[in-house]
Amino acid sequence: MIKKISLSLVTTMFLSISTLNANDLKPMIQFGYDFGGKTLATVDQFNTYNGYDSSNIRAGQGLSFEAGAAVDSPQSDLEFQFLIGYKFDRESASNGSVTWDRIPFTGVAMIKNRRWKLGGGITYHMNPELSGSFSGYDNNNNYFNDTVNDEYDDAIGGVIQAQYMMTDAFSMGLRGTFIEYQLKNDASVTASGNSVGINFAYTFGNYSEFR
Repeated sequence: MIKKISLSLVTTMFLSISTLNANDLKPMIQFGYDFGGKTLATVDQFNTYNGYDSSNIRAGQGLSFEAGAAVDSPQSDLEFQFLIGYKFDRESASNGSVTWDRIPFTGVAMIKNRRWKLGGGITYHMNPELSGSFSGYDNNNNYFNDTVNDEYDDAIGGVIQAQYMMTDAFSMGLRGTFIEYQLKNDASVTASGNSVGINFAYTFGNYSEFR
């Protein structure tokens, strides 16, 4: 179902974009943070005051940086955003670290209503990978070297997004992502990357003034 929906969304986007001109294409950058998803790894960190604290790496969680373009015409109630970025989550301790990262390509179509923009689209995540290592001595003075290098297949999913325009150039919003990752060497192992997050975007070429 997701593939059929994705193809229809892509077709609609390109048909609409074909009616716009070059002046409607505006560079943009976006960064945000997402929460949620299946736990992929747990890291125990020693705290002088509280002993050991546990932190989780989750499949949908992470900080993201994106760049691309918005296709926005003053004569249209639709805006299209196309972004490529880097999304990662990292936990570290004195004896090592573990990182979960991927490269997302995202395209969304949004309806503009005054200072609000609402819509959704598709996202394609390339090279999802969980990697890291920890080494040292345990409580019994035995040496250990724990490593992980889990590579996942590229994955396609859907997004829904709402943004509020603080100015004509700067906006903040919420995004929900629905995606599932599959381990490359074991198709029976999957991880839900469903998440919700907050993002901040800046579109170049628009006059910026707080309202």
